[in-house]
Amino acid sequence: MLINLTQRCDTAFQKSVLLKCYDALSAAGFLRFRREGVDWPFEGGFHCWVGLDTVLKKDHLAINPFVGVHVVPIMKFYTALECRRYSRTVSTYALDMGKLKSYGPVFRFTRHSDVDAVVARLVRLYTSAGLAYAKSIANYELLLPLLQRRVGMLAEYPERTAACLYMMGRKDEARSFTEKFFAQHRDYFEGFAAPFRELLDRESADEVTRLRIRARSARVRCQQRSS
Repeated sequence: MLINLTQRCDTAFQKSVLLKCYDALSAAGFLRFRREGVDWPFEGGFHCWVGLDTVLKKDHLAINPFVGVHVVPIMKFYTALECRRYSRTVSTYALDMGKLKSYGPVFRFTRHSDVDAVVARLVRLYTSAGLAYAKSIANYELLLPLLQRRVGMLAEYPERTAACLYMMGRKDEARSFTEKFFAQHRDYFEGFAAPFRELLDRESADEVTRLRIRARSARVRCQQRSS
């Protein structure tokens, strides 16, 4: 089917629609941290993550909305260990919003669409079901099992799982998970596993040193009291 030039959707059209989406999300209370990026900060470094997945065709643009959480401590921790740049645009865990709530017609834009109306419907979805879902998993205890279910996908979920355990203070479990997963996926996991184990070893040695210093100090105090 031939598309009239006035109906054709191109990358410029896609960009203009996305900017309208981010403008509207920002106006609704989401924090605009870059021109094409918004999120909603919670406590403890958790953010509601917004992902607008686009499919551009000659006659239309479709947006498939994703939502989840971006956890700053987790993301900064493992990317630093792997000597990679941290990015706020990457989700820690996210899913297709269609799995949360049936939102009616797809978010489809053409040259003749009422773009503002479709964008408004998208924003309402994020400010209702989207924010509610993100808040419901915005703590380490609830996030951990979600990450664990995806470790088989690789895609940085093993790193996030180990980092989540570490942030929870469950360092022995983090070490055990890392060693077991490394044994099964050496090529994939070595870039994280090696520096992570070194970190745990250093922290363990430091703790032993601190305990020895405390014990020595306690002996000195006892000797001073008895003298």
